[in-house]
Amino acid sequence: MTLLLGPPSSGKTTLLLALAGKLDPKLKFSGKVTYNGHEMNEFVPQRTAAYVSQNDLHIGELTVRETLEFSARFQGVGHRYDMLEEVSRKEKERNIIPDPDIDVFMKATATGGQKSNLVIDYYLKILGLETCADTVVGNAMLRGVSGGQRKRVTTGKPDFISTLRGDASRNS
Repeated sequence: MTLLLGPPSSGKTTLLLALAGKLDPKLKFSGKVTYNGHEMNEFVPQRTAAYVSQNDLHIGELTVRETLEFSARFQGVGHRYDMLEEVSRKEKERNIIPDPDIDVFMKATATGGQKSNLVIDYYLKILGLETCADTVVGNAMLRGVSGGQRKRVTTGKPDFISTLRGDASRNS
């Protein structure tokens, strides 16, 4: 899997559509695209790349954090606080010194009876959404997070749910 980053309107979607062979054949473009050293006419792009469009369907009035929590609850996800206790126990048994940043983060988010916040906060951090965690997602009628942030919320929901459920086979 490849992550493609760029500013708005820089052609990210157009490039992905071109690689997947989904552009209008009448469209004129220039430049050279290679895949593992082979030019586009040397292989069938549709067999090596896929473009799956994304539909950001969210409840606009929920915050980013609430959206992830809702997704987790809707899928029947339970608390995973017990994982933190197990990790801590095994670290002590094996004399493992945890990374201080991760250790502080895990302990801080697991206090105060907010057991499920550990994984939610972790995913917010991974997705770069911690700064907007308490901002509404928004929609066409309600101003909320940016388009890029909304896409990251959409992208994070399936992985987030999979992680909480312990479904390792989903990513293999």
